[in-house]
Amino acid sequence: MLPFSSIDFYILIALFIGLVVALKFLLSNAYYKYVLALLNFSFLIFAFPKPYHFFVFIVFSYAGIYLFSTILKFSLKIWGILFLLLPMLLVKLEIRSEFDLSHLLSFAGLSYATFRVIGYFMDRAPNEKMADPITYFNFLAFTPTLLIGPIERYGRFKTSQESGFLSITTENFIVGWNALLKGIVFKYIIAEVIDRYWLNLFPETSKDILHMANNMYAYYFYLFFDFAGYSFMALGVGKMMGINVPVNFTNPFLAVSPQDFWRRFHISLGDWLKDYFFTPLYVFLTRKKSLKKYPVLRQNIALILTFALMGCWNGFRFNYILSGLLFGIYSAVHNSYSIQCKKKGKDVLFGNLHPLAVQIISIFIMFNLAAVAMYIFSGRSPY
Repeated sequence: MLPFSSIDFYILIALFIGLVVALKFLLSNAYYKYVLALLNFSFLIFAFPKPYHFFVFIVFSYAGIYLFSTILKFSLKIWGILFLLLPMLLVKLEIRSEFDLSHLLSFAGLSYATFRVIGYFMDRAPNEKMADPITYFNFLAFTPTLLIGPIERYGRFKTSQESGFLSITTENFIVGWNALLKGIVFKYIIAEVIDRYWLNLFPETSKDILHMANNMYAYYFYLFFDFAGYSFMALGVGKMMGINVPVNFTNPFLAVSPQDFWRRFHISLGDWLKDYFFTPLYVFLTRKKSLKKYPVLRQNIALILTFALMGCWNGFRFNYILSGLLFGIYSAVHNSYSIQCKKKGKDVLFGNLHPLAVQIISIFIMFNLAAVAMYIFSGRSPY
């Protein structure tokens, strides 16, 4: 049973919420993390498709972080990152060995768990004490965000967990309930209608330009409502259980630029890539003497490589990587354009056009650029 995939899950999560709310009146706040761990453990054991694989990953990642940050203490964290990426790389690259390690470490949500682990490893100070094992387990195994995110940060999750029972209030419960209902409408009504009556209106293999345009826009809307639906449901259930799950979508169809788009669409992934890949990569490129005089080039290289990584994160398939590269190119072009506008002290593309007109045109352009990249991502293109 995967999260939010069947009526059985909703019955189970309702029992979880009811139990947490009831125990709020019986136990002190100090026991909250143990209650949460028991619920997460129960879901993994009795409902998750590959529970033992997940436990292997938790032990592997915890031991890896301890090894590379406490014992070996390499000055460059890249070695620890590569080690922690190993399970995901084995699965994504479909590498098989006589020990079949990739099969042992493969489970739903592996990519999200890996990014959470690397985020914790990167944020951890050199002499900082290792994470409490119970909190670390809850951080990775929190049922609502287990399958499809958002990508949580350890520090933020720990702070939320420490509030625990105190966060379970009538006001927060109503906020969570509304978010859950919004997610249900997005996922099970709007996305379902799009899938049944629009997305499959024409065959994927059709090379007719109108059919391809229909499939492109239909998939873009379907992807948003399906993915955002999951995210809002996770946010709502988390809120009702006392955990603040970050917002992952805020009106991406109104984005005016590539950067603005990733501040609205899959926000946790965009923030993760910016903090743990783009920024360190840009700093690394800045230290290169050959690139000292080319700050814009450094930024653009870092942008393109960051979005290429995003494509690889979904899988080492051509459509994923090309989609990521497209977003990288979009971002590099817009970055160059923005810098030119600052240098010239004016908009070098729109001139003195009314700001509202510029906003509308920018939304139209970004909407279509994103739709093209998502269409390629889907693998539904006949080419």
